[in-house]
Amino acid sequence: MTEKACRECHAITTGTICPRCKTASLSDDFSGLVVILDPEESEIAKVMNINEKGRYALRVR
Repeated sequence: MTEKACRECHAITTGTICPRCKTASLSDDFSGLVVILDPEESEIAKVMNINEKGRYALRVR
């Protein structure tokens, strides 16, 4: 299965609907990958406005 990134929250998924924000606005054109393990302590999570653990794309087109 191909991984896709959500255009809204940047979460990476293999499904057809984003598991985080429940939108179907997914793209297979994304770059960069960040894994957030502790969103409360992560500076990257704060900048990207991420509140949940998971894998996220840095840029989604």
